[in-house]
Amino acid sequence: MKRSSDLAQVQYVFPELLVAGLLLRRYQRFLADVELEDGRVVTVHCPNTGSMLGCLEPGAPVYCSHRPAPRRRTHFTWEMILVNGQWVGINTFVPNEIIARAAEMKALPLFQGTTQVRREVRVAPHTRIDLVLERPSGALFVEVKNVTLVRDGVAQFPDAPTVRGVKHLRHLTARAASGQAAAMVYVVQRQDAQGFAPAGDIDPTYAADYEQARTQGVAVLVVEARVTPQQISLARTLPLVG
Repeated sequence: MKRSSDLAQVQYVFPELLVAGLLLRRYQRFLADVELEDGRVVTVHCPNTGSMLGCLEPGAPVYCSHRPAPRRRTHFTWEMILVNGQWVGINTFVPNEIIARAAEMKALPLFQGTTQVRREVRVAPHTRIDLVLERPSGALFVEVKNVTLVRDGVAQFPDAPTVRGVKHLRHLTARAASGQAAAMVYVVQRQDAQGFAPAGDIDPTYAADYEQARTQGVAVLVVEARVTPQQISLARTLPLVG
């Protein structure tokens, strides 16, 4: 496990004050109802495609961003929820942003030598990779995943079967097997885990492909994030367990 003062400098600062409320329910995958402090009940966008196991307690405090736009179905986006006395970031777009910044800042050994960071790169028909880092030694292909599930002190991914996640793992494995550099980065948006492992009971296919990816040379990096209503910053790396 590694702590680094450099990591704390890698931050995602919310561009506006977040709006407080209480979770009422999540439904239709991308929607949730939230009761705001003024008593209004609003529908918010849920930017998380997983089951959000352990993060859907009715009545739990939440924070939402408020970004009105004419074509948006709802002007609110759910950003975090209070679980066991701590904030858990549920927005899956934040890890991509914060890891791209970490790569640009070379804040972790994996990112040393990076000269350019490309985002959402098409690498095959119907397949995009979150980040491609250009380096003198060759490109590094990086897929980033958001982790909100913690059981018995272990952060786990995924929280629901994920065909898309398996596809990404297999793509990185094929690249590593051909001699290219590839990495999986898991961002744990909560601070009550002491390690990371795949959730084999939830998605045994993903867990098997995760182990195969490691065998073929895909690097695995797990980073814990500190989540607050003002900003989300990287805190430390977590070890792999199991």
